[in-house]
Amino acid sequence: MSVYRQLIGVISTVILLLASLWITISIHTDKSTIIKQLQIQAQSGATSLAISMTEVIKQNDRSRLGALFNAVSDLGYYQQIYFIDNNDNRLIERSFSIDKPEVPSLFIETIDLPPIEARAAVSAGWTRIGDVVVIMSLRDSYEQLWQSTLRKTLWSFAMAIVGILLTSLIIRLRLKAVQRPNSRH
Repeated sequence: MSVYRQLIGVISTVILLLASLWITISIHTDKSTIIKQLQIQAQSGATSLAISMTEVIKQNDRSRLGALFNAVSDLGYYQQIYFIDNNDNRLIERSFSIDKPEVPSLFIETIDLPPIEARAAVSAGWTRIGDVVVIMSLRDSYEQLWQSTLRKTLWSFAMAIVGILLTSLIIRLRLKAVQRPNSRH
């Protein structure tokens, strides 16, 4: 194998490894960001519902309580919302059918987002009445991560190929310049 081919092989391997490493780190960063966003959204939904429920629970108004749950469920991507009293009895619950994300199942298994759940206490004055629990749907998060991964992979490997081609051209030109006999004497 010529020196030229050895150099190109080593440089190509290094460039492809660096591109793969960048993609891996980028996916991990995106995953962490999405998890934090989902946690904030879940806590925000649970807290706003808990605050809104205080007067409704005191008045024991089931119809307004149902309307509150319906309104909050329309604001976010929730899988389930429920209220439990201090004895762990579910007094009201909304569950939503979640379609399977339109991404490869291997991607879901590899990324494996944790379930995102948030709780907020509902109280009347100083007396705790129960908790509102919000569980987020992960469908859109998987789809966002998948699209982001595809774009980053495409761009990374396109840039890697351009880098490899430019490097091979530069090495070839430099090797030809070294191999030419020196015309000056």
